[in-house]
Amino acid sequence: MYGITEADKVFLKNKLENQKRYLDNNFLYINGKNIPYSHFYFSSWHNSNRYIAELNNRVSSLNDYAEKEGLKPIFAVLTLPSEYHRQKMITLKSGRSKLVYNKKYINDDKHSVKSGSNKLQFLVRSIMNSKHFRNIPPKQRCYISTKEPHLDGTCHLNLLVFVPEEYLNDCVSAIKSRFLDTHSKVETNINNPTAYIMKYIFKTLDDLRQNPELENLTDITFWYLKHHIRHFTMSKTFVSLEIYRKLNGRIGLISLTKNYNKGLITVIIDPETKKPVQIFDEFGELWQKIKIPKVCNNTPYKMNDKNISKRFKELQLLNYIDELFGSDNKNIKCLNRIPINRMSNFELVNYYHNLDLENINLQHLGYVENILLERDLNCFTHINTPHDLNNLTANDFIKRGLNVNPS
Repeated sequence: MYGITEADKVFLKNKLENQKRYLDNNFLYINGKNIPYSHFYFSSWHNSNRYIAELNNRVSSLNDYAEKEGLKPIFAVLTLPSEYHRQKMITLKSGRSKLVYNKKYINDDKHSVKSGSNKLQFLVRSIMNSKHFRNIPPKQRCYISTKEPHLDGTCHLNLLVFVPEEYLNDCVSAIKSRFLDTHSKVETNINNPTAYIMKYIFKTLDDLRQNPELENLTDITFWYLKHHIRHFTMSKTFVSLEIYRKLNGRIGLISLTKNYNKGLITVIIDPETKKPVQIFDEFGELWQKIKIPKVCNNTPYKMNDKNISKRFKELQLLNYIDELFGSDNKNIKCLNRIPINRMSNFELVNYYHNLDLENINLQHLGYVENILLERDLNCFTHINTPHDLNNLTANDFIKRGLNVNPS
């Protein structure tokens, strides 16, 4: 069904298993605990309950926003012309329906499932950029769209638009004038817009809502994965999802957007990555990015000999830690540290004060103190530092990995 073959299922299941293994077996070290990546990451399949809950919240928030603004809904189904459909539905004399090969189908990259999906998304942009929609103030128009497959796998799109009542007829005309075939349709008599659009969204997520196990996934989920198609898109009515997710839902989407637009919430963006690094309001900090070191990568499924390769890596890291911190520190977690010269002043001072000065290699200690001096950070403890080398014996030098000068 939906153009998914058994080979597709095997390939996609293997891909999902590898993703899940990676997310479960790699960790962030936070407050003395190893927390797997899977705790933070969610998508339509990974942590699907969180994904669906957020999806429901976004749709509900948009509907609440439209009601407060006095906007009216328009629902449209946008379908592709016959040349995009590999098969078509016919009705037999017995009354049964059957899928048969469509002679008008064009079998090339320009008419693939993904290309059809892109064409429908371009159609939505064309509608929203039309003269009738551009006459509406930006805050008075918003939309939700969701894509789903026909039985033969061809994509179609459901669009829910909210506009002021006085623009309703013009906007309906703008949508109808862009229909690609006769199966597309428009409705305006909708009593509960949220339930209406969620009916279409949830039917593509039923297998994930009921029992999101790998063996229970249906062809419709594999269709989204195979063709890299988004379940759901919406207008930029609210603050970006990246900011909303950083606050873990502590502030509602509507309230967060209003406060952000009024300048009551400030977001500091990293100029290089374009990602948020700090969020605060008039009362103080709401969120700040913390540079958390990664725990060693355990992805044994990528190795030929799982046990030997894994143990070899562990021994290499332990030997490195022994050389750097001394042999009494084998309880130190296997962390990928930031290079010393790239640490911030705060990180560098913290790192320096946590060094084991009784057992550390003095060459490494001298290197750290030189960087501190270059940054005018005078925070030395003066305990067994390079300043006290005259008090060390030859055995002390050998123990700490330094060459003894015969002179």
